[in-house]
Amino acid sequence: MQTSLKKGISVLVCSFNGADRLPQTIAHLARQVVQENVEWEIILVDNASTDNTSQVAKGEWKKHRVHHVDFSIVFEPRPGKINALETGTKHCKYEYFIICDDDNWLCDSYVQKTYELLEKDPRIGAVGGQAFPVSDTGVLPEWFDHYKEGYAVGQQAADKGDVTKRGFVFGAGLGTRTRLYQAAYEKFPSLLIGRQGYKLSAGEDAEYCQRLILRNYRLYYEPTLTFKHYLPTHRLQENYRDRLYAGLQDADQILETYYMINRFRRKVRHNFLNKARLLIIVPFRILFARSRNTVNNEMKLLMYLLDIQSKKDRNFDSIRKFEKTESF
Repeated sequence: MQTSLKKGISVLVCSFNGADRLPQTIAHLARQVVQENVEWEIILVDNASTDNTSQVAKGEWKKHRVHHVDFSIVFEPRPGKINALETGTKHCKYEYFIICDDDNWLCDSYVQKTYELLEKDPRIGAVGGQAFPVSDTGVLPEWFDHYKEGYAVGQQAADKGDVTKRGFVFGAGLGTRTRLYQAAYEKFPSLLIGRQGYKLSAGEDAEYCQRLILRNYRLYYEPTLTFKHYLPTHRLQENYRDRLYAGLQDADQILETYYMINRFRRKVRHNFLNKARLLIIVPFRILFARSRNTVNNEMKLLMYLLDIQSKKDRNFDSIRKFEKTESF
């Protein structure tokens, strides 16, 4: 971890075998309009690529002759975006950073606007923007609109502002604070690492946002932070879609525990009377519950209220332990 961070913003481009996708992504980064008093850099994290990702990235950036912006490349041999982000943030020079996937084409003002939003309000933990899909053929499948959120595409709210209650902003294009991200995982590794059976990992954006909410930071949506999300033909096939959503559903089994604990916090935080009321009525709700799922949820609420470990649910206990550590 860097011992000191400078005022400014880093752009992390995490890429696995992205040689074919990177030229457009880098071209859009080269066109960023950033005020002279705002320092920024680009860090490409080559995430266990087996193609010539690093060489292509270096060559493409050189073409644009943007000499005032540092462009560096680091290699992360462990596959997975969480690992790539962990390595990338260790190399950030600046207080803020943007997650720019290797298929994200950021609008010209993206870096400047993200910097301004994070600089304006220290309680904003993460900022999200609006993505528009771009395909090779210009045509999207009929089913795409129904599944677009899984592709991190579309509006994230009806209007700009606080979207903390939504629970997450898309990881693609997400802007956040470098120290905050480092602290979120420094002593508590992601609970999503180590899942088996899916080649497409998912959910790391929601987990990070939930950890921010547990520490009383807000999520913010700004629809003028726009970017194009390039979707090559193979990612618009039904088999890819199904694998993507299988990974999301797999992650949801863990993420739901985060959502549950944050719901519990909202009910009792700074409200002793509500906590006392729940301690009285929850045992009765357990006694008269009609389903096993209701019993399990009410039992977890009771354990939360009494600060008792679950022992049967390691994720519940791990998230509670994270919640109770010192604020960062």
